[in-house]
Amino acid sequence: MKKKTIIWTIIAIVIVVLLLAIAFIIKQVNHSGDKSSNGYDTYKVKEETPISIEGKASPQSVKTYNNNSQIGTFLSAAVEDGQKVKQGTQLISYNTNASKRTDLANKVDQAQQQVNKDYEEINKSPNNQQLQTKLTQDQSALNDAQQQLSQHDRQLNDSMYAAFDGTINIQNESNVGDGQPILQLISNQPEIKTTVSEFDIDKIKVGDKVNVAINSNGKKGEGKIIKINQLPTSFEDSANSGTSASSAANSASGEQGNEEQASAAQASNPTVNVPSGGKAGEPSKYTVVIGDLDIPVRPGLSLDAKIPLKTMKLPNNVLTKDNQVFVVDNNNKIHKREIKIDRNNGQIIVKKGLKAGDKVLKNPKGNLNDGEKVEVSS
Repeated sequence: MKKKTIIWTIIAIVIVVLLLAIAFIIKQVNHSGDKSSNGYDTYKVKEETPISIEGKASPQSVKTYNNNSQIGTFLSAAVEDGQKVKQGTQLISYNTNASKRTDLANKVDQAQQQVNKDYEEINKSPNNQQLQTKLTQDQSALNDAQQQLSQHDRQLNDSMYAAFDGTINIQNESNVGDGQPILQLISNQPEIKTTVSEFDIDKIKVGDKVNVAINSNGKKGEGKIIKINQLPTSFEDSANSGTSASSAANSASGEQGNEEQASAAQASNPTVNVPSGGKAGEPSKYTVVIGDLDIPVRPGLSLDAKIPLKTMKLPNNVLTKDNQVFVVDNNNKIHKREIKIDRNNGQIIVKKGLKAGDKVLKNPKGNLNDGEKVEVSS
């Protein structure tokens, strides 16, 4: 009797296990059927996340105007502190020696007249070698006179007039010694100097739009990338330190005589073989300059910036065997589309054929037809 009870108990347990197994299988089948009935999953094509960077604003150019006694006696600044000026505006008043320019201009006229006279004489005696030699000498004198006049005019313009549009920063208004600063001209074109890592540098190019925001006041604007350095910042640092060392060496060698001075002059244009790329294991960074900002930014202010990327990536499961995709329209109809892609480090980059916002089928079946309507779950 006891043995029969044990047997029936075992049979009951086996039956229960079988029933549970059957129930589990049925549940899985039903669940699979429900998932299938829910339709295809989709992937929405989107542009890559923008590159976030930060930096400080600085003027594109700052020019310092020093007292230049060679053009005359300093009288006063012709502009006020903080004044905005246009290129060519007179900034400084000098009591210039007007007769000096007149003398230089007269020398040019006299030299030109002599050259003209030489040509007349040569036309009369074209084979006269002495006249040819004299013409060469007089042309050289004319060139010298023209250079002296041009240099005088450049010096006046450089010392008195605005080289570009900007804002005035007065430094000294009276008792300015020769060579001492009178004022600064600060460019109205602010720029942001920042860095981008080696992982993002190939994603951007000169001319790309940049969205900027000033940290202190929240003002937002746009700019664009105007320069991307070809060498990493690690090389810039080593090059700058090398330049300083070279300058010191050149200064020391300059005291040694003509031979050493010639060597120093050659060293002023050094060639670096196998320049350093930085420490191994550390990602390189590249200097990027952002300009053409459409909002005023005071030099020194900190800004956050985002560089929008137009790069679009796809998961591998949206591609058919022939690297095509099925685009789903608003009516859930599918359209087989040929696209161009690049594969880079395991990533699929869209080159042509899709735009941000397009929806494509995941894991498309091989028997789908162009224009067919499908069930979409997401």
